[in-house]
Amino acid sequence: MPLFILPFDHRSSFSKLIGFTYPTNRKGTREAKAMKEVIFDGFLQARNQVENKDQLAILVDEEFGTDILKKAKKKNIKFAQTVEKTSQEFFDFNYEDDFDKHLLRYKPEFAKALVRYNPNQHKANKIQNAKLKKLSDFCMKEDIKLIIELLVQEDNKKEVLMRSIQQILKAGVEPSVWKLEGLPHVKDWIEMRRATYIPIIVLGRGSSKKKVDEWLSVAAKSNVVDGFAVGRTIFASVISDYSNKKIARKVAVERIAKNYLHFIKLWEKSVK
Repeated sequence: MPLFILPFDHRSSFSKLIGFTYPTNRKGTREAKAMKEVIFDGFLQARNQVENKDQLAILVDEEFGTDILKKAKKKNIKFAQTVEKTSQEFFDFNYEDDFDKHLLRYKPEFAKALVRYNPNQHKANKIQNAKLKKLSDFCMKEDIKLIIELLVQEDNKKEVLMRSIQQILKAGVEPSVWKLEGLPHVKDWIEMRRATYIPIIVLGRGSSKKKVDEWLSVAAKSNVVDGFAVGRTIFASVISDYSNKKIARKVAVERIAKNYLHFIKLWEKSVK
């Protein structure tokens, strides 16, 4: 069964999107929370229009999305909770040694860790892989699926991704899902799946709709990728317009739902 995630766990970039610096002041925090409610309402509107609702999920942070996490839990909506500190060069826990308490507070189906990785930075990788191993062991113990979002340098992306994955796995980290950047060819995804052996979803990285269309179409056609996690491409321009009072809230919700459904339909159309 495919998995279509709408991620809006961004904190630093999200604050900038609505005109605040991060960490935000009280006004900025209120505004960020309100804007994320708009995205969530867009998700709910889209969810009401699909037959298999279990294919849809959200990814949100605790800082600006506490109420949304609670609502998703109450409504039995699949959700992922982010665990990483925002805007860091290397992976670190957002709540340091208390990361486990914050996950247990909501008990999400997925915990997500964003990892920027260069397989040649051995000292830094040893440190962040030890933290990922700690997270992986906890998730396995508590029956929480771990999503690792892996970002690498652009040159020789496929080869760098595969080397990075091998190093992370060798460190004893056991993710349930890899969240990876788009690749240009079906054969690339087939090779990647052989290297990962677990589900893969493709991310959007805030790219243009045209570029994300290309990535998702290729990934779906490969028949080895299990879905997507596309966020800013769906909501960024809409939230910017709404934040600047160019559109009404209802219009913003409708546009987010429409954008999300576009990618779902594209995926379903592209699958062999």
